[in-house]
Amino acid sequence: MAQPTNLYDRYDAGTNVREDLIDKITMTNPEMTPVVSSFGRATATNTYHEWQRDNLRTPNKDNAAIDGDDATASAKTPPVRVANYCQIFQDTIAVSGRAEIVKKAGMDSAMAYYKAKAYKELQRDMEAMVVSANPAVAGSGAAASKAGGLGVLIYTNANHGAGGSTVAHTSGAPTTGPTAGTGRALTEALLKASVQATYIASGSIPPAIYLSPNHKAVFSGFAGIAVNRFQIPDKKDRQAKIVGGADVYGSDFGDLEVVPHYVMAGSTMAFGLNPEYGDIVYLRGFRSAPLGKTGDNVKEQVLVDATVRLTSEMSCFKLADLSGG
Repeated sequence: MAQPTNLYDRYDAGTNVREDLIDKITMTNPEMTPVVSSFGRATATNTYHEWQRDNLRTPNKDNAAIDGDDATASAKTPPVRVANYCQIFQDTIAVSGRAEIVKKAGMDSAMAYYKAKAYKELQRDMEAMVVSANPAVAGSGAAASKAGGLGVLIYTNANHGAGGSTVAHTSGAPTTGPTAGTGRALTEALLKASVQATYIASGSIPPAIYLSPNHKAVFSGFAGIAVNRFQIPDKKDRQAKIVGGADVYGSDFGDLEVVPHYVMAGSTMAFGLNPEYGDIVYLRGFRSAPLGKTGDNVKEQVLVDATVRLTSEMSCFKLADLSGG
C-alpha cells in the first residue's frame, strides 16, 4: 500500500525534528580500588619516602647460661632502612569557551564533569601501580619518578616458576624488577605452600588474596571445595542453590578471603596482603589547579603525588609466573 500523494512524512521533516537525547551520561566501568582502599593512609615529606624494618633472630633451643658465668654481649645489627619513590599521577583538561557555555546533555559544566572523571581515573591508575611489578625509578629532569609496586616490594614469600626470582629489597628503593620464571597454572598446592611459608615467616597469614578474575575462577575449582549444592534454609518451596564459586579459603593456618580484581585481569601474579602493614603515602593529595590562559579556553591540571609503603613484606606473599590470568 502506497502513501497518499504529497504526504509530508517523518523523513521529509529532517532537521525540523528536535533530538530525543536523555539528560544523562552512563558510565559502568568499575571504580573501586580494593587494595588502595584497604591500606592505611600516611603523609610523605619528601619524594624519597623511607621506613625501617627489623627481625627477631632465629629461636635458639640451646640458649643456656652457666651459673655465675660472666656476661658477654652478643652482636647486634641495626634495622634496615628501605624506601620507595613518590609518583605523580596527573591529567590535564582543556575546554574551549564555547564548549563550556553551550547547553549540554548530561552535564552543566564540561570542566567540572571531566575533572570529576579524571579523579576517578587517577585512583584507578594508583591501584594499577600498587598491584604491578613496576620497579622504582628515581626520576630526573628528563624522566618521571615511579613508585615500585607490590611485585617488587614482596620478596621473602615470593613463589616463582622455575628460573624466576624477586630481588631482596633490604636497602634503598626496589629499583630492580623481578626475573620472570617458567609459567605455570595456579594450583591449590602453590597456594598452600605460600600460606605456610608466610605463617612460618610472620606467625600469621594475610586475611585476603587478590588475583585476576580468571585466577579466581580457577580457585573456585580447587579440590578443597567438596560440596557444590546446599539447601537454602527457611525458604519453603525454593530450589537448592548451585554453588559455582568460593570466596573464602580455609587453610591450616586460618581463613583467606579470595578477592577477584578487575585491574589484575591478565596478570601473572596474585598477592596475599595484610593491610595492617600497607599504606598509601601522599606527598600531595588529590588536587586541581587552573593553568594560565593561552586563548579562548580554560585549562586545569588534576594530580596526586604518592607512593606505596609495605612496612612488613614478610607478612604478605606473592604467587608469580602464573599462566591463564
